[in-house]
Amino acid sequence: MAENYLRINHLGDSIQLSWQRGNSMPRLAPSVTFEHPFDSKVLADLRWYLEEYLRFPYGLEPENAKKVEQKLQAWGRQLFDLVFRTTEKAREFFQEATRAGLDKCEISIISDDPAVLNLPWELLFSPDYQFLAPLLAGMYRSLSNYAVRAELGTMSDEQLNILLVIARPYGERDINFQTIARPMLEALKPIQKQVNLTVLRPPSLKQFEAELNARKGFYHIVHFDGHGDFQADSKIVQTQYGKLGEGVLVFEDAGGNPEIVTAREIAQYLNDCRVPVFVLNACKSGQAGEEAFSSVAGQLVKLGAKGVVAMAYSVYATGAKHFMGRLYGELVRGEDIASAVAAGRKSMSMENQRPSPKGLLPLQDWLVPVLYQQESYTPFRPKVVTPSFADLMGEADNSSVIASALLVDLPDVSAYGFVGRDYDILCLERAFRQNNVVLLQGMGGVGKTELVGGFARWLADTQGRKGGVFFTSFEGGAGLSQVVNQIGRKLGGEKFSSLPPERQQALVRQYLQTNPCLLIWDNFEPVNGFPQGNQPLLPAAERDSLKQFLKQLRGGQSWVLITSRREENWLDCGYALRSLKGLVQPDAEELAARILQEAGVDRAKLPGEYLELLKLLGGHPLSLRVVLRHLKTQTPVQLIEALRRGLDTFKGAEEEGREKSLAVSLDYSFAKLSEKARQHLPFLGLFSERVDADWLHAFSANPDNEFGQAYRAAFGENLQKSDWMGLLNEATAAGILEHLGETIYKIHPALPWYLRQQLDKMGSQEVISNLEKKLLAFYTGLAHKYFGKLISNAEQATFVLRVEEPNLLQHLRLAEQQEEWAYAQAILTALGEVYKRLGRKPEFKSLRERALNQIGFHLAQAKAKGQDAFDFWMYLRGVDANEALQSANLETARAVYQEILDELTALNDSSVNNKIAVIYHQLGMVAQEQRRFDDAIAFYNKALKIYEDAGDFYSAADDYQGIGKIAKEQGDFETAVAYFQKAFEARSAANDWRKASSTLTAWGETLEAQLNWTEAAKIYLRALAIDIEHNEEWVGSDIADLGRILKQLGDSQFKTIWREFTGDECPEEWFQLFRS
Repeated sequence: MAENYLRINHLGDSIQLSWQRGNSMPRLAPSVTFEHPFDSKVLADLRWYLEEYLRFPYGLEPENAKKVEQKLQAWGRQLFDLVFRTTEKAREFFQEATRAGLDKCEISIISDDPAVLNLPWELLFSPDYQFLAPLLAGMYRSLSNYAVRAELGTMSDEQLNILLVIARPYGERDINFQTIARPMLEALKPIQKQVNLTVLRPPSLKQFEAELNARKGFYHIVHFDGHGDFQADSKIVQTQYGKLGEGVLVFEDAGGNPEIVTAREIAQYLNDCRVPVFVLNACKSGQAGEEAFSSVAGQLVKLGAKGVVAMAYSVYATGAKHFMGRLYGELVRGEDIASAVAAGRKSMSMENQRPSPKGLLPLQDWLVPVLYQQESYTPFRPKVVTPSFADLMGEADNSSVIASALLVDLPDVSAYGFVGRDYDILCLERAFRQNNVVLLQGMGGVGKTELVGGFARWLADTQGRKGGVFFTSFEGGAGLSQVVNQIGRKLGGEKFSSLPPERQQALVRQYLQTNPCLLIWDNFEPVNGFPQGNQPLLPAAERDSLKQFLKQLRGGQSWVLITSRREENWLDCGYALRSLKGLVQPDAEELAARILQEAGVDRAKLPGEYLELLKLLGGHPLSLRVVLRHLKTQTPVQLIEALRRGLDTFKGAEEEGREKSLAVSLDYSFAKLSEKARQHLPFLGLFSERVDADWLHAFSANPDNEFGQAYRAAFGENLQKSDWMGLLNEATAAGILEHLGETIYKIHPALPWYLRQQLDKMGSQEVISNLEKKLLAFYTGLAHKYFGKLISNAEQATFVLRVEEPNLLQHLRLAEQQEEWAYAQAILTALGEVYKRLGRKPEFKSLRERALNQIGFHLAQAKAKGQDAFDFWMYLRGVDANEALQSANLETARAVYQEILDELTALNDSSVNNKIAVIYHQLGMVAQEQRRFDDAIAFYNKALKIYEDAGDFYSAADDYQGIGKIAKEQGDFETAVAYFQKAFEARSAANDWRKASSTLTAWGETLEAQLNWTEAAKIYLRALAIDIEHNEEWVGSDIADLGRILKQLGDSQFKTIWREFTGDECPEEWFQLFRS
């Protein structure tokens, strides 16, 4: 905060300098005649340098920019001489200020004359101290003879409250939608707990008035991010207001059209609703018109705003980030406005590198922000709170917690981050004002997924969809059940999974209708078959349920954003259509900069033809990714010529949803790979989304097994893991793949199509078909292997199966198409177990229904297709019966189990005894639920006879547990404990710690029923030890169990049991958990 003050007072045709040290009386230097020091060319050169130079820093422009930078000092020296060198007293005042420290001094310019206010005073330059503005405690402009505003009263000290208005009424001609907002949000992340940012939607005057009136005295700051090219003396304003230079801002009406509002109106709203500070990014907002106070900033101050921060010129996003970050950071700390603006200006001065087509270049744009105020003002005085240890622990990762609470299953940002798309995001915002279902249509690889991800994060950061954002990819055949389950489990947890499907859908539908959410349905085109003529991924009933769901959401609070390579007219829901093209040139330049930096290409050394190359690639992100890396060895001209030749000679079919230029770009990049990479990478055309070098090695390495032989027949040789790692890394370096970590690589959705084309050119259809069949067998074996490991090493098995889920789903569909029912059963069994553990039961059910639709819902239909189909049918119907049992639909479950049992026993084949035992167990569970305990025990014993005779005690454990539960129910506690002990021993021997823990819980409850608190405590402690290591989500239940025992035993006895069990004293933090 400033201690001393230099004031430059302008009146009439003279200026007078005053000096005030601390609270002493101001001293005056003699008045001197004022003459405008600059002509219009000087100001035009300054504007060109600040706003236009970096857009095309080629040819003579860098030299012209250097000349302007040299002139900045000369212009600043002229201003300095005008103020501080015209009288001896003025010299003396400046010397006193420097002796006391410029960092403790504020300079203010006080005038009613726009010509004086518009001078670039921030350029004040002293030969001894260089530019003064970055050194000062503050610098601002004030108006003459206008009283300061009355005090506003008490404002919030919890958070700095900001209302952000982003108005872009001139569409594509306007400045980018997020030019200020994006760097502002990034700058606010470190202090987001102290800042409440609300974006006005829509940015209309009506909504602005309503928001301020609804929350009077709440907002400390209104930040208006306006248009960039509207001239304050345009004919529109002349017509509407009849006077040149009227201070105005341009809002948007609900349809996105310009809505011109005078500064007087804005000031009145601010005054009535007690908003003290206004921040402006609108061009000309800091420049006065032809009469006094006609600038927007001046008008607002004149009419009572405590402070107005404006931009004298357009500002680059990078510069805005440095300025806004420091400005709001200082305000959050309780600094006054002048100090905060000075800190922001200093940050811009120190961090002066700005983006250009040639890379980062220095720009002296710290003079762009200006401050208008009539008196020193501090808008926010934070409450002093001593943070708890929990607060301090949560400080570091708070941002990720906030983001994850709103964003569900959104893909990670790509390796290059989210780039541009400002106008596309603006179009989506506007589309959703008119329609709550929007279809985003664009060619493959154009960046649809990246855009919807960026849009989702934008909404989350700006409180645009407070109910949550839910992302679902339909590439692998997701259906409505997956959509509903994802939302329900996020909001309702495990309890939601236990509800009937109809109730689940009703609850989710009601939530979406009454809460502002965003559903993203990505890669939607395969749902109804793509390209046209291909079989739909979802059956007609599933497609119809999606269609009806969309219709039911119409008129509600939620939005649905669908991405597809084509229109989806079959949805018949009246969606709004928005088309997506390539990146606009500035955005393409930004993405290119990131690609070239990673590739080690120095943009500063590239000739001007580089921009022509970007135009030829049409802003297509994938084309940019795979082509620009070659600038390391090729000139832009060489690449342009090669691509044009490719376009001229392209003979491939231009497929639906794919651009010819993408195929040509991929052809060029593919041709530059090593011969070995070109030979083997087409194999990846048989994979979906991800590929793991370990599995590629396992399939292709051994020339003596069926997999290696099939691979060798197609590609001419076998490959080891080191070969694959080299090829995958080469493809990553070429932009074809993305490395996710370890041995896992991401395949762009547009690539399998291209690689499959290359594969089909390599060998006979018979060889390729055999390769596909062997890969299906391989994935079947992988699914079977890791299904078995779900018992002994659940964490590893779940990880592998989730990573490979896209490939398993693809091969499940292939198995069904080829009627390889044993393969389909193995893959679905593994996926189903994972889905059950993750609470994704509706998705599992949808896959089962699809399979039953193909093999037949009735046993006779399945038997006609062979033994494998019969076995698969029994599995599918058995799972249906299990679910019916779990939902208490007992008669349905019993009928299905009995039907399966009758068929199995009729075979009179000992090889199916294990399957018969499973059905006996399930019938026992039905009887137990129906409280037919004698029948239940009889069924369990039949199952036990088969299992024990075969020595399969792990499978027998389910029946031990069933008998134990019945014994407990009947009050035969000793029998119950004996059977629970058998079940626990069998499950722990198999390392199935999940089921072992559940057995201990049932055992402990039995001991509690006997009032045997001591033994119950020991059993629950065993369960706690297991769950800490293997089942972390169950630890809370163990704590509750032990808490009940503590109340019965008392502190001393409980601690004794703990010490006997663990060998150590019970830690105090654990003891307090048990007591709570």
